[in-house]
This record gives sequence, C-alpha cells and structure tokens, in this order.
Amino acid sequence: MSLRWLVLLLLALVLGAAAAVWLRADPGYVLLRWSGWVLESSLFGFFAALFGGVLILQLTLRLFLTGVRLPSMLRERMQRRRSERARESFEAGLHHLLEGRWSRAEIELVRRAADHSQGALNYLLAARAAQRQSAGDRRDHYLKMATQNAPAAVATSLARIEFHLERDELLPARSLLRALHERDPEHAYALELLAETLARTEDWDALRALLALPAAARALSETRHRELSVAACAGLMQAAARDARLDTLKTLWESAGAQRAAPALRRTYVRGLVALNASAEAAAQIAQGLREGWDGELALLHGELVAADATTHLAAAEHWLAEFGEKPELLWIAGKACVSSRLWGKARSYLDVLLRLQPTPAVYRELARLAEATQNPDEAARFYKQGLELAATQKQ
Repeated sequence: MSLRWLVLLLLALVLGAAAAVWLRADPGYVLLRWSGWVLESSLFGFFAALFGGVLILQLTLRLFLTGVRLPSMLRERMQRRRSERARESFEAGLHHLLEGRWSRAEIELVRRAADHSQGALNYLLAARAAQRQSAGDRRDHYLKMATQNAPAAVATSLARIEFHLERDELLPARSLLRALHERDPEHAYALELLAETLARTEDWDALRALLALPAAARALSETRHRELSVAACAGLMQAAARDARLDTLKTLWESAGAQRAAPALRRTYVRGLVALNASAEAAAQIAQGLREGWDGELALLHGELVAADATTHLAAAEHWLAEFGEKPELLWIAGKACVSSRLWGKARSYLDVLLRLQPTPAVYRELARLAEATQNPDEAARFYKQGLELAATQKQ
C-alpha cells in the first residue's frame, strides 16, 4: 500500500472518530424511500456507507482500467527489459573494444543492436572491431546497417573515411571528405582530415584554397596550419619548376606573404630558380636568407648556381666563413671551389678542417681526388679506403 493511501486511511479514521464523538449525544436520522423501498439509518452510518460505496466504486473502476491496460503494460515492461539488456550488452561490448578484445566486442555489440535506442552506434563500433580483425565483409555490412539510421550519417561517413585512411586508400577518403565538407563546411574534424588527405595526395591547389577558409584556421592548430600552408606553396613551386614556369614560380613566392619566413619555403624557391637558370635571383635569395639567419642547406645551394664561377663561389663562402665561422657547409663550398680553381693548398686546408668537424664519405672522396690531382697515389688510396669503410659503417 502506498503512502498516499495510508494517509487517506488514517485521515478517514480520524474523521470517523471525531464524527462519532460529535454525534454521540444526537446520532441523527436518515430516511430514504424509493419505489417501495425504505432505508433508515443514523447520520453517521449513512456517511460511512456513502464513503465505503465511493471507495468500492473507485477500486472497481481501477481494476477495470488495469485489466484494459494490462497488455500494453506487459509490452512496456518487456520493452524496458529489452532496452536494459541492450544497454548492458552495449556497455560490455564497448568495454571489450577498449580492452582490445575485438572478437568479444563485436559479438556483444551486434547481439542486441536492434533493441538499443542508438543501434547505429552498436554497428559503428562493431565495424571498428571487425576492422581490427581484418574482416572487411563484416565491417562493410555493419557500416551498411549503421547507414540506415539517419542521425548517424556523419559518424558513419567519418568511420568509412578513417577505415580508408588506415589502409592508405587516399582517393576514396578524399572523395568522402569533400562530400562531407560540402554538407557541413564547419565540421572541424572533417576539415582537418580533408586538409591532411589533400597534403598526402599532393593536391596543392585544393589544399591552398581550403586553408584560406576561416574555418580551417579554427579547425587546425596554428602550427599545423602554417606547416600545411608552407607545404602547399612549396608543392606548387616544385610543380612550376618542373613545368619551367618561371613567372608562376615568382608569383607564388610573392604571394606567400608571412610564409616566406619559413626557411624550407625559401629553399624550395631557390631550388626552383636554380633549376630554371635564374642564378642572379637565386644568389640574391641565398644572401637574403643568410642575412636573416644561418641555414646550412640554403648555403649549399650556392654551389649549384650555374652562372657563378669557382671564384664567385669561393668569395661568397669565405665571406660567410668570416661571418658564421667554420660551418661544414661553407667549408665544403670553399674546398670544392678551390679544387675547381686548382688552388690545391687552400683546398686541402678547407677539406682537412671539414674532415675533422664532420667526416663523411664525400669528404674522403674529394680528398682522394685532390691527392690524385697532386700526384699522391698512396694518400689517394688511403682516403678512398677510409671513405669506403665509413660508408659501410653508416649503412649498418
């Protein structure tokens, strides 16, 4: 019996007791006559009978309504039980998935997926479990089942995309990501995956256009946005250099803006200028870059300038040696320039210092050639041998 009924019963007893005390001196009299029937009662008895009749009528009505609703109540109870079991099965499957028990996770997630309120989640997680087991057919089946639930469309698309990316299937992933981006341009994770996929497929034009969107700046970290922007511009520069489009290469550099501060982008630009025989512009860019800070790779590019002769290379290297000190890259440029100018003594001096600072097979090879040029075959043989030994050691 509920608390409500207990309170009502207690209230009735109190009222009855109060009425009995009040009516003790004069219990009253009630007479009812109807169609030959006569009912006589005290006032207290009349009210007690009336209260009891109302109570019996209410209980009878409640029993009737309960009987009418009994089938639906049973169905609701069974549905609640199925939902509870589905929830327990989902939680168990999720637990197994997090623990790496792929097979058990798949079984639990699929077993009661039809009874779960978010059945699409069961199928998506089951697809991940199947993916870990290299069960492509089952994975695709679960994804198809998840697709039937409209609210999970985005989650299903992302799952398909991630599965493609895990298998390095970049073109299908890119197609799905573009479709998802068109449906929801502000979806940060989809935009991030699209940017990374465009970079991996070297679709530099599309990547540069994507990174120009305000949403891209919000979706990507500042560092990653800058890295991808530099990569896109560098990729377009390399394509322009391959196609011998010098004007396009220069336009890309001019439009790079703040990205020109990236040493990697300047090196790419200089390599493109060197490849297209724009030696004057390349030399100017190398000088400008080194004025902004030391960059060994950029300095080495000076040695690739076609228009500059050995004297020019040597003068530039010696100028930077005075500014930056004995950097291996500058010693290499100076040594090579001296060999080309047949300045054997200075060449040996630079290469000996380089050998002490950074011994490499290339340095030994250059010293061996220098020894041959100066008629020292034994020394040349020794340098060749040392270079081969070093190369063999580095390969191990």
